[in-house]
Amino acid sequence: MPGEPLPADVVDMATFEELLEMDEDDPGFSQSLVENFFEQTEDVLKEMQRSLALRNLDALSRQGHFLKGSAAAIGIIELRKAFERIQYLGQGKGASDPHVSCESAATCATKPTAKVIGDWIRS
Repeated sequence: MPGEPLPADVVDMATFEELLEMDEDDPGFSQSLVENFFEQTEDVLKEMQRSLALRNLDALSRQGHFLKGSAAAIGIIELRKAFERIQYLGQGKGASDPHVSCESAATCATKPTAKVIGDWIRS
């Protein structure tokens, strides 16, 4: 419903309000930052798919780290968490076992990445 605040676990409003304050000095700054985030994310998600296909977990971890930081910079909490999980899975660290094998990490990484990519396509 329009006008209703977003749930607290979706957007870090303090971070997002800081971005909006930057519009005072540079009108449209926050909008361009968010638009750039979505453009970069689309490209990096495609790279992640290639990394998964090649079982290149180092690249997957770097890509997850990059997107985690980008999502955090604009305050998108759930995406930051998803990309952080992908980063750690790319490093061979699972949620329940910090020393999963490369094969297990690749299998695990496919699930959250597929969900993020699927959610992205549906939006």
